[in-house]
Amino acid sequence: MSNEGWREIPRYDVYKMKPEEFVLTLAVAMAFCFSVGIIFYEDILLSAMFSLVGILYIPFRKKEQLKKRKEALALQFKDTLYFISVSLSAGKSLETSITEAYKSILGIYPDPECDIVRELEIMNRRLLMNDPVEKIFMDLAERSRIEDIKSFAQVILISKRAGANLVEVIKNTSDTIREKVEIHQDIQSMIAGKRLEQKILGIMPFVLVLFLKTGSNYLEPLVTTVFGRTIMTVSLVMILVGQFIAHKIMRIEV
Repeated sequence: MSNEGWREIPRYDVYKMKPEEFVLTLAVAMAFCFSVGIIFYEDILLSAMFSLVGILYIPFRKKEQLKKRKEALALQFKDTLYFISVSLSAGKSLETSITEAYKSILGIYPDPECDIVRELEIMNRRLLMNDPVEKIFMDLAERSRIEDIKSFAQVILISKRAGANLVEVIKNTSDTIREKVEIHQDIQSMIAGKRLEQKILGIMPFVLVLFLKTGSNYLEPLVTTVFGRTIMTVSLVMILVGQFIAHKIMRIEV
């Protein structure tokens, strides 16, 4: 087990961008906003000012990357539960099952920086220090804020206190969580095509405006008068609001 994963406890409430990722994301966002400004206003100064709006994309990017990281951890946790259930069914203790699950997970996720690998390393080290297994899972649930992990941790806690059949309870809970994750994956696969359509439709208004401007002078009053620029601004806001609503519709929680 690597010491690095133990020294630095993973956090899932904050996404830290690498310097090169931050610079690239900011450059692309500002370049896109500048291009939109040129298309809608045909004024370099206004476009340069509008490019500063690209800075607002950074928090959105962090939120999206954090969401993807949590979704990946939920999927990895589902695989971990499978191996834990198999070990429990073979008559091994929960603590031993976690150790066995770590060895099996390495075959699926060989990257030492993988979140579930690091978490299992932490779990095994804490088990060697005789930390209660329910406390270990509750700690992961609090840090990840993933509902499935929280549910699993609570099941272990309640089962330990009530003296229930831990093997059967964990197996049933694991099956339920795995089914939930698989349903979520199926939904994401079904709406993948719709996501692509939404992105294409989001780009089309800009392409259409650019096409009309290069093909004729019909839109010239919209970029040469104050009233015209007001109309273009309102149109741009409506496009952005439409994209925001479409993005919200595509977010389906299970």
